[in-house]
Amino acid sequence: MDIARAKAIENSMMCLTIFSRSIHTFFALADVLEHLDRGTGDLFPFRGVCNALIGDAAIHWCKVFGSDAEGTHWKCVVDDHAGFRKVLFDELRTTPTEFHAYWKKMTEFRSNVIAHFNAEHFSNGSTPEFDTAIAAAAMAHKYMYRSFPPNVHYAGPMDLISYGKTASEAVLNRILV
Repeated sequence: MDIARAKAIENSMMCLTIFSRSIHTFFALADVLEHLDRGTGDLFPFRGVCNALIGDAAIHWCKVFGSDAEGTHWKCVVDDHAGFRKVLFDELRTTPTEFHAYWKKMTEFRSNVIAHFNAEHFSNGSTPEFDTAIAAAAMAHKYMYRSFPPNVHYAGPMDLISYGKTASEAVLNRILV
């Protein structure tokens, strides 16, 4: 594997890492949002932080699972598309049709609420569940890591779910002192 290819895989893995950190921190803060925003009047500063985190999470997930025109999309860094899909669908216990429907909800949320403001979608749409996105990201990250040859040094996290939870705990430990 050449250096450019390894870097491309690492860039995709970095997007998944950022996704994990953002979505886990979003959930951790959302659980204590009432406490965090208490006494701030109508400012709701931590609600704003949560909105930014879920937006960041959606954007970074879509960098790997959204449009395959994106250089960090999994199809651009994984050679065996059929093998990747099989592992993904098996891991998520889903079908290609079900995953496509989920993908559509995520990309519409990103496009119509996060990246652009589509008033109709905003008022009629809903925030997709993120458990599927978390599981897909963790699986893709693991899959991509396994594609590195032994001579490539990867310094990032090995388990995105543990990493995300640890990152969110670090945030809570700092703000809830």
